[in-house]
Amino acid sequence: MADEHNESNQTKSNPGVGDFLGMLGGANPMMVFGRALEGAMQLSGEIKKSVLTFNDTITELNKVARRVNAILDEIEGPIKEIVPLVQASAKQAKSTIKKADGVLTQVSTLPAEVTQAIGTLGDLAARLAPLTQFAETAGAMFGIKPSGN
Repeated sequence: MADEHNESNQTKSNPGVGDFLGMLGGANPMMVFGRALEGAMQLSGEIKKSVLTFNDTITELNKVARRVNAILDEIEGPIKEIVPLVQASAKQAKSTIKKADGVLTQVSTLPAEVTQAIGTLGDLAARLAPLTQFAETAGAMFGIKPSGN
């Protein structure tokens, strides 16, 4: 009987809680809070997973950066030695090209000059033809045979 009396006192001490829960249509606010807490825990797990993946990515990028720096350290010295040589070669090539251009300019006038010289030699041969005939005739008078054809 004492137990029945305690139960009735507890029900009387919270008289509106049962009615309030009944008005919510059977939805227990503790269940809603539990689902929200479960969603927050899943979200925090996904965030943790994303942060770990990001950390792994950054670690790999650091490894790649170290490798690139090591390669650059290896090739930087030879490149510093080669670049002045390449620059000097480029200057020398530019000078050589200028000289060759000058020679080519002079040589380009050569065909016209050769043609003119051949024309002059042809003209000279035509003008000397009578003298050649005279020399052959004179040579024949002295018994010299013409060298010939």
